[in-house]
Formats: sequence, structure tokens, C-alpha cells
Amino acid sequence: MNETKTRSSRHQQKELKNNTKRVASVIGTSLVLLPVVGNLLPLSVQATETVTQEAISEQAFIDSIGYSAASVADANDLYASVMIAQALLESSYGTSGLAAAPNYNLFGVKGSYGGQTVYMPTSEYLNGQWVTVTEPFRSYPSYTESFQDHANVLKTTLASSGDYHYSGVWKSNTTSYMDATAALAGRYATDPNYASKLNWLIANYGLTAYDWEMAGTVSSEENITANQSTIGQSSATTTVTAQSYTVVSGDTLWGIAEKFGLSVDQLMALNGITAELITVGQSLQVA
Repeated sequence: MNETKTRSSRHQQKELKNNTKRVASVIGTSLVLLPVVGNLLPLSVQATETVTQEAISEQAFIDSIGYSAASVADANDLYASVMIAQALLESSYGTSGLAAAPNYNLFGVKGSYGGQTVYMPTSEYLNGQWVTVTEPFRSYPSYTESFQDHANVLKTTLASSGDYHYSGVWKSNTTSYMDATAALAGRYATDPNYASKLNWLIANYGLTAYDWEMAGTVSSEENITANQSTIGQSSATTTVTAQSYTVVSGDTLWGIAEKFGLSVDQLMALNGITAELITVGQSLQVA
């Protein structure tokens, strides 16, 4: 079994970097553009717009991985909210080099996957301090495999006693996601504040909206409704048929293709799409 360790310090580095950038932006504006300040938006408005754009970008990433997390979690007795929070923390909201294409490693899982490995520097909390080391990490063909492999780690890793190392994370052994995050602390991650960081992410982004059970298989004449998280609201109702799908806010071609077992190229070909642009309310052929 390959060792699994956190890369959550990237989350702390991201916050520090963002705060530094925002301060530099405000200082630079006041010094350089002071003579024409009357024609500018107030600095407080500019700062608010910067924060808003970052929030939208973060929510868009959550939307792009939400369905994969929900489907994998439901099939493995796990909390999708916890898995998404881990992905956000470990991958710096999908912006880390390890999480980006072509690696798609959201959880900092070390080793190889299908013979594919990438070497990356990582921060580990050892002997009371953070140190940087270079380690081999798994490289996946897509985020779906990353979620599934992470679920396998949480479901199959054995402790030296012979018990399942992460059994305290399973839904069937917990009363809420907080029990699961507490069980991860000291086991999955070396960061002493790991559980509290996950809890904050889950509460801040309303990730419990993804802790739903998947509906049954859709027949050719049946309709189902699936909860989809959208920007600015916790969830929305999406109507799906076996032949077509109506686009809602937050959808991506990749996410829709994944949902119906298609590649993006196949989905584009089915609908005569030449650019990866879709609009809310658009009807797409999916079979």
C-alpha cells in the first residue's frame, strides 16, 4: 500500500499569497493612480470585486468535481462533503501543479497509478516543523480516477492491528461529517489543524449539499432529478432524460460527459459543438 500524506500546507500558502497580492494591488493603485482617483472605483469596491472573482473561481472548481465526488462517495459509504473539502485543501482549489492536467492528483496520493508517476516537491509536518521534500506521486487520467483511488485508500488501508485504518471515516460508523474529519486527523494528515480546516471548508461552501444518495438506473422512458450545486445557491433541481440533458448554472462539458459515460469529444460530436461553450437552458443530446 502506498503511503498517503497531506499537502494541505498549499492551502495556507495560497491564503498568504492571495492576501499579499490584494495588499500590493491596493498600495499600487493608491500610489500610481492617485492623480486621477476621482475616475476610479473606491479601493474597497476594487478589493470586494477581487474577492468575489476568487470566490466564483473556487465555486466553479467545486461544481466541476462535485458530481464525481458524490457518485464515488455514495458507492463507498463515504461523505462527499469530506472528500471535496480534502480535494480543496490538498490541491489549493485545483490550482496546484499536482492537481492540474495531466496529473489530476487531488489528494496528494503518493506512488504510481497504472504505471504513471510524477515527482513533486511537497511540504510535510515532521518533528514539529514544516520541511520540503521531493516525493513520487500518482498521475491519473482524470479527476474521477483520483476520487475513486482516494476512496480505495479510505476503504482498504489496513492498520498494523489488522483493522481498517480509516473505518472511522465511513458513513456507517459515524453520525455526521464531523466524526469523519476527526477520524482523519492524525491518520490521513500530519497537519495538527487538519480536521478544523476541513470543517471550515465544508461549512463555508455548503458542501453537505453533495452528501446525497444516487438515484437508481434511468430507463429509456424514465426521468430523474439530480441535485447540482450552483454558484450563489446551495443546490438546484435538474431534469434529465435518457436522451437529453438541460444545462444548468455551473455545468461544464467535462462534467456532463462524465455523468453520462461519454468523452468530451463524443458529447461535442453528438451536439455539433465546435467550442467548449454551453449556455444555461441549452438542451444537449447525451445518447
